[in-house]
Amino acid sequence: MMTIDLSEATIGELLESAVERFGDREAYVFGDQRRTFQRLAEEADVWARALMAAGISHGDRVSLMMTNRLEWVLIHLALAQIGAALVPVNTAFQVDEIGYVVGQSDSVMFIVGGQVRGRSLADEGLRVLRDDRVSARTLVVVGATVPTGAIGAEELLARADEVSPEALAERKASVGPDDVVLTLYTSGTTGFPKGAMHSHAVIRNMADAADRMQLSPQDAVVLYLPLYHVFGAAAVVTYLYAGGKIVLVEEYDVARSLELMERERATVVYGISTMYYDQMQHEDFDKRDLSSVRLCLTPGTGDLVRLTTERMGPAVNVYGMTETTSITTLCTLDDPMGFRADTVGKPLPGFEVKVVGPDGETLSSDTVGELVVRGHPVMLGYYKKPAATEEVLDSEGWFRTGDAASITPEGFVRFAGRIKEILRVGGENVDPIEVETLLMRHPAVAMAALIGVPDERLDEVGVAYVQLLPAASASPEALRAHLKERLAWFKVPRHIVLIDEFPKTGSGKIQKFVLKQRFLQEDGSTSDRIV
Repeated sequence: MMTIDLSEATIGELLESAVERFGDREAYVFGDQRRTFQRLAEEADVWARALMAAGISHGDRVSLMMTNRLEWVLIHLALAQIGAALVPVNTAFQVDEIGYVVGQSDSVMFIVGGQVRGRSLADEGLRVLRDDRVSARTLVVVGATVPTGAIGAEELLARADEVSPEALAERKASVGPDDVVLTLYTSGTTGFPKGAMHSHAVIRNMADAADRMQLSPQDAVVLYLPLYHVFGAAAVVTYLYAGGKIVLVEEYDVARSLELMERERATVVYGISTMYYDQMQHEDFDKRDLSSVRLCLTPGTGDLVRLTTERMGPAVNVYGMTETTSITTLCTLDDPMGFRADTVGKPLPGFEVKVVGPDGETLSSDTVGELVVRGHPVMLGYYKKPAATEEVLDSEGWFRTGDAASITPEGFVRFAGRIKEILRVGGENVDPIEVETLLMRHPAVAMAALIGVPDERLDEVGVAYVQLLPAASASPEALRAHLKERLAWFKVPRHIVLIDEFPKTGSGKIQKFVLKQRFLQEDGSTSDRIV
């Protein structure tokens, strides 16, 4: 049996190892399609030869804008095997944003697939190719009508015979662990995206994460987190290592996800806070048999960990970001509930972490400062943005996360929010997470987000945007009273705005900078109302 050194391995070699270890086991389910590891590798090879025939060279970048389809995985594995880098594009992006990513990344090909809420990605792809910023001249369309000026996947795959298996093997052998394999653009919660470059070293991080989660070939996850998001993309490598099954959900739908979790006997659940709340509040939740679930990863509050453990399955907190290849710290199910709920766990073996003060000095246990991390999973840098890279990555390899945190004496990391999101009200620090958590404990509240806006007297005051549960009612005055009973005066938001729906990134994160712009431009004059 093939054995590989993970410190020197490439994703292509990991795929070969997965075939030897798990060949006939199911690797993916997509709609009515099922793929074993063996067939997955065979189809990835066809894509690899076709892309070589189309002129994709070692070191090239290819942008991919696609829903969670099987082809997304095949294209990723194909590019990894031929030494090219995948540039996933957020399917929620509009044409100008898409053009920026495809152009700024210097992609030589743009592949699109599927429809997103009625939008034709193929038509948008053609518009992108006409963008002066874009050098790519080939648009490949998967699973949709092919417009004039583009080529279909079938036409591309027909070219695979132009490249011999020997030529593919030679190309595979030229790929090294230090080659860039993914350029993941930040999701835009604070501004314009930047492309974080990652090498094949992501394998070691995903293997460490799989080991801490105790993943095995018997595990199954229903993946509705988008593959273009770092957590989704990381799952591809994680399950190649562990041998479990991934059930792809093309577009997130609460009822459909619960149905698939029951049907496929999901053992592991990935999701962001909003997804967990949506699922547990859905009318179908109590009708579904989710007894197979043994682990839920929840990048949320302690309340969410406890609620999820009670209603869905054992939950642990997790922390990570695009620049650190998804999972950086993670609890285990063996950790006491206090740590599982109120910290984001200990760093994975590939990371060093510490908390520093404003001058870069290392802070003592339980002291809040900026979390900095170092290790092989940290990005190589932002593509063609040296100044932005230098701002966050120092000469010793320490990455500034921009997150406020502390480290307990036991080594657990306690997340305290984004540093830039910490409010400074009349000289006092206000942690948005604390206020948001208390708001969401109100029986009428589904979600809440706290932002800061300028104030002449106090420098800054809080504004809470609140989404109520269906059929629930609560006035801004009632919500403020709820907080006044529990918080110091300076932590109580000056304004509370009821909102029907939050602006979010494609991966479901609330875009607080959009809320701030909205308040300053629209809601500030008519705050404390439903909008």
